[in-house]
Amino acid sequence: MVKPVVTPLALFVLIASFAVGWRGPSASTPEGLVAPINMTLADQTLYISDTQTGVHVYDVADPSAPRPVAAIPMTGNRGTAVKDDILYASNYRSLVVYRREGDTFTLVTELEPTYDPWHEGGGTPKFKGGTEGYYYNCSCGTSSDQISGAPTPTSGGSSYATFALIDDCLYRVGNFQLVVYDVGTPEAPKEIARKDVGWTIETIYPTNQYLFLGGTQGMSIYDRSNPAAPRFIGSFTHVRACDPVVVSETTAYVTLRGGNGCGQTRDLLLTVNIADPSQPVVVAEKELATPFGLAVRDPFLYVSTGGSGYALLDVTDPKAPAPLVAWPGWPTRDFLWSNDVLFVLGLDDVRIYDVTDPKAPVLLATIENDPS
Repeated sequence: MVKPVVTPLALFVLIASFAVGWRGPSASTPEGLVAPINMTLADQTLYISDTQTGVHVYDVADPSAPRPVAAIPMTGNRGTAVKDDILYASNYRSLVVYRREGDTFTLVTELEPTYDPWHEGGGTPKFKGGTEGYYYNCSCGTSSDQISGAPTPTSGGSSYATFALIDDCLYRVGNFQLVVYDVGTPEAPKEIARKDVGWTIETIYPTNQYLFLGGTQGMSIYDRSNPAAPRFIGSFTHVRACDPVVVSETTAYVTLRGGNGCGQTRDLLLTVNIADPSQPVVVAEKELATPFGLAVRDPFLYVSTGGSGYALLDVTDPKAPAPLVAWPGWPTRDFLWSNDVLFVLGLDDVRIYDVTDPKAPVLLATIENDPS
């Protein structure tokens, strides 16, 4: 006789865990970090999105001793945003909302979209598959409250963020669309607008007035003077490629990565003048090996170079980025820069550095693949 795979007791425990919320560190999934894609920092808490295992939460009040708080299991998470004690996360098509009480995250609601970003015409998923998750195997995007120029130190996201949270508006990118939610009542988000951008959108980087959307065919800029109804004002196009974007003052930095499903044949760092956001102009191209995410704080720019590590460039003159230092040997993907602390996302871990001197990072701690 074949024994049942799931016993009644195990099924009860599983259902009960969903009912009471996910608690850490005992909630840490056996897989740990398998396919991490981006990070969000809010109130000294680090949220790591993993497309296969879910959201991994760490207290980083002491960056030299990160404490595992919780792991919220999901298999389709591409990003997070945080407002007070409310966590927003994508789970495939849905927007899921959790309330945090201490170290416990309780599911409040799951909002199904009125559109389907994973299907076209109701057919099979178009962009599913690959070690980088979904969205044509190269997707990515920033969450931040009251952003001015760059994410604030207490609430911000990495360059591969897919959410941006500003005041009572939550912005989400996916496939060809920019979606806006009203989160004036944080536990009950309402979809209030949706914009068709025209190409596959991968990342979002907000400033106080604008939203910069990185996509496989270019960068789009939306004016958010009316936060609930972002208005397209400008863009530039490039050959098909994976391209997160970060912004500093009147300059945007974009990476294009070749040799993959994104289609690009060259690996480039682009410098884009956005003094007139309605007419962005590429003012410099610099070849870099397999560039992924970025983090900028004038006059320095960190750039991930994938399997070959990461590098620091001097962008005092944005038209001529100058290499300063490279750190090879550890595959990387993305960054989150807060004050003098740099969080570097690897393929299955996160390393935390003191970057008081950006040219000489000092390792403070490592969040391992399986912290349990």
